[in-house]
Amino acid sequence: MGELRESLLKQQLQHELDAARKLESEGKSKQATVHYKTAASIYRRLAYISPRDDAESHFHSANQYEDMSSAMQAGRDKAKSEEAIDNMLIYEKPTTKWEDIGGLKEAKRDVKEAIILPMVSGKPAFVEVPRTLLLYGPPGTGKTLLAKAASNTLKANFFEAKTSTLLSKYYGESEKIIGLLFEKARKNQPSTIFMDEFDAIMVTRDAGVHEATRRVISQLLMEIDGFSTKKDEKVIIIAATNRPWDLDDAMISRFQRKIYVPLPEADSRKKIFEIHLKGSSLSGLTIDDLSGMSDGYSGRDIAGICREAIMYMIREQNPALEDLPAAQIEKYAMKYRPLAKSDFESAFSKIKKTVSTSLIKKYENWKENMTV
Repeated sequence: MGELRESLLKQQLQHELDAARKLESEGKSKQATVHYKTAASIYRRLAYISPRDDAESHFHSANQYEDMSSAMQAGRDKAKSEEAIDNMLIYEKPTTKWEDIGGLKEAKRDVKEAIILPMVSGKPAFVEVPRTLLLYGPPGTGKTLLAKAASNTLKANFFEAKTSTLLSKYYGESEKIIGLLFEKARKNQPSTIFMDEFDAIMVTRDAGVHEATRRVISQLLMEIDGFSTKKDEKVIIIAATNRPWDLDDAMISRFQRKIYVPLPEADSRKKIFEIHLKGSSLSGLTIDDLSGMSDGYSGRDIAGICREAIMYMIREQNPALEDLPAAQIEKYAMKYRPLAKSDFESAFSKIKKTVSTSLIKKYENWKENMTV
């Protein structure tokens, strides 16, 4: 009896999903929403009569289709849609300078070359003009900072789109947002389009992704192809990913330059410490010592080490700081001393490396197998 019930539920589930997808493809999102909600309900019923492992998967699918239904419903409200688009785009002129980024000499050179060439009018015809850059490497190595410094160099408008937000919150509006993104970038040239967390959406289309994701990938491919054909466009696309091996092959091929942003080496780590410890002094150790202690740490990890060491010193010197009355906060004269080795030892004990050796090897292998 249980097997028969499960079989009937699965048949009903498939019917609801087929109906929802057909209606969605016809632009009838309101009707599609009803079927997606019913599918979510069936997944929950299946979860209660399934083994534990299958139940977890069914509950996950139920939540996914409920979220999808809610997002589609919100997308039908035009006012909400426009608000979503405005929230999606960060329209600004960054102030980040190259000297604000510690190390990354080779990556900086590659990015500078790539962004300057399209803007130079007096160049021979045989000089390639890259307008699409893919920055890849471990998290926390400075990919976003490189994009902002590039935009600042050009005095360009900066459009930042987090692709994970694009899919998760604005389902059904993604293609529209992408079109608006490129349209605004063209109208406000020179401009830089920066797409962070690129792997969150541009996954390989062979990975069993939802049809909506496939449409977003196709839309983005079309936009990039369209703008790349116009030689006088002063728009540069920079995408950043921590997982380049998960990207769609067709999308990877659209990027004319693929730039590896690695973990900082010893000299780079020194510069990162100097940036984050500017204005402070050291006692009992040197910047060189800190560089040696932080082998294998990312730039973001090192920034965390510096913040934690400083706070350890501040807490020691100002034990009653957290209990200050509101009226005394602005007048309080904070006590401080040079940062000692013990401050950093405490910081290193709390903040560990976030990137493993095996992951670094994976990036290096991908780089070797991928043409620039």
